[in-house]
Amino acid sequence: MPKQDTRSLPEFTRSDSHLSELLNYLHQIADLQVLGAIAEWDQNTAMPGGAAEIRGFQVAALQGVLHELWTNPRLASLLNELSERVQQAPFSDADRGLLREVLRAHERATKLPRNLVEEIARLQATSFEAWRSARAHNDFALFAPMLSRTIALQREVADRLGYIETRYDALLNEYEPGMTASKLDSLFTPVYETSKSLLQRIEKSGNTIDSSCLEGEFPVEQQIALCEHLLRAMGYDFSRGQMAQSPHPFTTSFGSPFDVRVTVRPLVNFLQASLMAAIHEGGHAVYEQGSAPTLARTPIAGGASLGAHESQSRLWENAIGRSEPYWKSQYASIKEAFPAQFADVDLNTFVRALNRVRPSMIRVEADEVTYNLHIIIRYELEKAMVNGDVAIETLPGLWNAKYREYLGIEPANDAEGVLQDIHWSSGFGYFPTYTLGNLYAAQIFHKLHAVFPDFDQRLASGDTFFILEWLRDQMYSFGAIYLPGELIKRVTDEPPNPQHFTRYLNTKFEKIYGLPGAQ
Repeated sequence: MPKQDTRSLPEFTRSDSHLSELLNYLHQIADLQVLGAIAEWDQNTAMPGGAAEIRGFQVAALQGVLHELWTNPRLASLLNELSERVQQAPFSDADRGLLREVLRAHERATKLPRNLVEEIARLQATSFEAWRSARAHNDFALFAPMLSRTIALQREVADRLGYIETRYDALLNEYEPGMTASKLDSLFTPVYETSKSLLQRIEKSGNTIDSSCLEGEFPVEQQIALCEHLLRAMGYDFSRGQMAQSPHPFTTSFGSPFDVRVTVRPLVNFLQASLMAAIHEGGHAVYEQGSAPTLARTPIAGGASLGAHESQSRLWENAIGRSEPYWKSQYASIKEAFPAQFADVDLNTFVRALNRVRPSMIRVEADEVTYNLHIIIRYELEKAMVNGDVAIETLPGLWNAKYREYLGIEPANDAEGVLQDIHWSSGFGYFPTYTLGNLYAAQIFHKLHAVFPDFDQRLASGDTFFILEWLRDQMYSFGAIYLPGELIKRVTDEPPNPQHFTRYLNTKFEKIYGLPGAQ
């Protein structure tokens, strides 16, 4: 069980009458947003497919009400009253972060008319079902009309929000405030070069890893129980959470940190999928559960951005969850869950299997070396779509061509190719945050080792609370008080730096594969 929270928590200056009124107003908005999150949770986990159209109207109606609240003249008046005063004492960083995010949401709402917001909400609900059907039938043409309409609406959103360089920047800013495509290109270039070079070195070495222990017959019931055990072990609090199954694993929060739920997708013939999904989604979830309760029911509760969020899922899944020290304490649970399958598999064999490098079609099952190549392919394609540089009907071919060029493989069909991800059923700008998360995670992992010289020994003993406690104190508590770049600098003492990730990747896999340069 998590220990009692004794942190010094960020606070709002409720003694100010205008700020107090603003907070009460925002609580109403937050509560309605939770209803939307519940509808999304239901659609992904339990709702019958035939309800998609009516759910679209329900969600659209809710988004319309929220739009009215965000554009209310009284909200504009409160923001005008507070915008200058909040920069001075006695106002807190929490007050200033709150004003920044509310101003951002208010300005966005005033630029996007209600009918556009409602149409986007309706389209997302029906597009999700179209994607699911197209994937099941392995036919991109079934999804193409919805995708075409999504692109048109996303372009309209970008034009209304405004941008300096490209339309795509406006959409990217929705998920990672302050980020632009030009900044991404400079951050992603060394990642692309290192990933391609390291993959080629591994393939040329002729060294291989046997991962057959992860393949076989693994009953879903035992996988679910094992996932629950791993989540508890990393500090996920089930008294404020729940785990379900969905076609695509995800985490969602209903009024963070009091109700944070995760999903997994067990594959009966491949154990790694559910294990890594549980730890990955657990990283998202402990971040949300670690948000200061004083920030609840406001726009700054929870993660600072999707990149910041991905830093935690990737930190826990990869840097921690694929490491030998972690499994020294957790491997017994694997053997207990599947005694017959792992009777003759030692710890080293299991850990090496988790870290096998092999180009594959499916992003969510990709290894650390090739994962970011999957993301860069999606980033380049969706940027081209939004900026009007590609035609919808050419996407499957372009997707396949990029997989040949970047990973040396080609999808056999649309389901494992252009249709494998759900994200394009709702919009664009999300995918780059996965690689940003990897960069941030490596930087935070480096800092953790500097703070805790005995990091590996403590992790091997089964202690993960020291990691969770430090992350809560240094990062999780603050929610979205700080912009992501500032938050990463506060946590690691330097701005985002891709060299931490490229060094992490080379060091780890040179050792695993016995490549020249390994220490």
